[in-house]
Amino acid sequence: MEERGSPDGDLARSLEQGPEGPETPIQVVLRVRPMSAAELRRGQQSVLHCSGTRTLQGGPEVAFRFGAVLDAARTQEDVFRACGVRRLGELALRGFSCTVFTFGQTGSGKTYTLTGPPPQGEGVPVPPSLAGIMQRTFAWLLDRVQHLGAPVTLRASYLEIYNEQVRDLLSLGSPRPLPVRWNKTRGFYVEQLRVVEFGSLEALMELLQTGLSRRRNSAHTLNQASSRSHALLTLYISRQTAQQMPSVDPGEPPVGGKLCFVDLAGSEKVAATGSRGELMLEANSINRSLLALGHCISLLLDPQRKQSHIPFRDSKLTKLLADSLGGRGVTLMVACVSPSAQCLPETLSTLRYASRAQRVTTRPQAPKSPVAKQPQRLETEMLQLQEENRRLQFQLDQMDCKASGLSGARVAWAQRNLYGMLQEFMLENERLRKEKSQLQNSRDLAQNEQRILAQQVHALERRLLSACYHHQQGPGLTPPCPCLMAPAPPCHALPPLYSCPCCHICPLCRVPLAHWACLPGEHHLPQVLDPEASGGRPPSARPPPWAPPCSPGSAKCPRERSHSDWTQTRVLAEMLTEEEVVPSAPPLPVRPPKTSPGLRGGAGVPNLAQRLEALRDQIGSSLRRGRSQPPCSEGARSPGQVLPPH
Repeated sequence: MEERGSPDGDLARSLEQGPEGPETPIQVVLRVRPMSAAELRRGQQSVLHCSGTRTLQGGPEVAFRFGAVLDAARTQEDVFRACGVRRLGELALRGFSCTVFTFGQTGSGKTYTLTGPPPQGEGVPVPPSLAGIMQRTFAWLLDRVQHLGAPVTLRASYLEIYNEQVRDLLSLGSPRPLPVRWNKTRGFYVEQLRVVEFGSLEALMELLQTGLSRRRNSAHTLNQASSRSHALLTLYISRQTAQQMPSVDPGEPPVGGKLCFVDLAGSEKVAATGSRGELMLEANSINRSLLALGHCISLLLDPQRKQSHIPFRDSKLTKLLADSLGGRGVTLMVACVSPSAQCLPETLSTLRYASRAQRVTTRPQAPKSPVAKQPQRLETEMLQLQEENRRLQFQLDQMDCKASGLSGARVAWAQRNLYGMLQEFMLENERLRKEKSQLQNSRDLAQNEQRILAQQVHALERRLLSACYHHQQGPGLTPPCPCLMAPAPPCHALPPLYSCPCCHICPLCRVPLAHWACLPGEHHLPQVLDPEASGGRPPSARPPPWAPPCSPGSAKCPRERSHSDWTQTRVLAEMLTEEEVVPSAPPLPVRPPKTSPGLRGGAGVPNLAQRLEALRDQIGSSLRRGRSQPPCSEGARSPGQVLPPH
């Protein structure tokens, strides 16, 4: 058992260890006030007895145990040390939210415990020995701040809850009702509440006296200076370190610790206090808010309170104490009782109330600085933006489907996406390229076929000229080579293909051919190349005179022979390339084919085929005519015969 005069109890030592576990119970300190002069005059006796430093006897069979029990002989300094408020101040400097509130019957000494006796006059300070918990905490806190290496910013706010209306006691004008708001970050807070920065003990004491002078007080039977409102004075402690920054929002208190002092109005019976009129309305409002606070404490004792609803919104008092009772703060409750036998029912009610409150647990957590919270905030914001992006994309898809009426996913995707349109253009371009390549191949084939036919025409023309010359010389005569004779003047009609400038050798029959320009006289080849010279009928259509007449029913006709010769000529043309064809005679002037301007590629193929067929017919006719006629004598030559050169 601890000695009576020891200033520190078990509560102080438990607070010195700090909030180690995940849950910390509300610490309760019980203070019994001395008997008043009026009670002594009426001859009343004390019915409460302290059994040690933690147990209070309320009767033969009634005992209550708390964190600390202080009898009437304890001083204000003893109360300050026993409550462990210094440890609460240290936790506030580390960033925790700490609350100290007093509770009890009217006239039990709640305001005296917190602020000491009221000043005897204006400008008269309270004696230091009678200073309450608040003044002593202010002095210790400012002295502790002076010894810290990092700068600390201190701010204060002071308000009261009067008839369920929040009034600012530090406002520059007359106090007016302020709304209580809630958000996810700060919880419940008072909007437009004035927060004053201070740096000295004198400035803070001045703020305290200003608030006390504006607070509602009235006198009744049990108390001559009864508080008619709940008062809350909050100190905001912002310790700026390398990991912490001041609040960005100027209207929001800086991030850091918080130390709140709550002076609750006393519960009272209207019949005992004799309240009438406005005092009775004030008493009803006070009792209603205290009843809501007790109801919240009773629900917080439920093990399944996480799944149950805690009605903190039933009153303004429970809203502002929600974080202290069931939130992330460290809470100290100072229960004040009267030892008089006349107040025993209210005293027992207060003791039961405090006994339930010390079983309520909280989860102390220090708020994170903006720098530490920034990654988490950015991640949360990113997830929200991604969700919004998916939702908007889904709405856009629905609007596109309704507007276009297209069910095909590929078409709808290409319409709303530039990449899809680009793919469409690329596919169309590839298709056009393939079509162009096919057309170019067709054109090249037609041009190759045209070149082959032209080569065949030139070869047949040279063969025709060679056959005509051989027919005129006769089968048994071989013209002398002009190279053995005297040199003749050079020929300008044909290029010199060989060393001899006056003759050629046919590449088909290997017969020496004299140059037509070097022959004596004028040589004419009637009806050789021009089929129009013989009555407009092509030579292939006119059979030679020595050919036997065809019977009307005979299947053998010149067309058969022409077809056979055409097949042989085509096979020969396919075997010979353009480089292997050696011209043996100069090409005769060919009439240019009449083609339309729009005809390209294989447009001249039919005309060449007709010419080729006509040349084959003429060559065949000339060869047959040469075999059937006897060789003519030298003197009987026709005037049109061409003599070889001498």
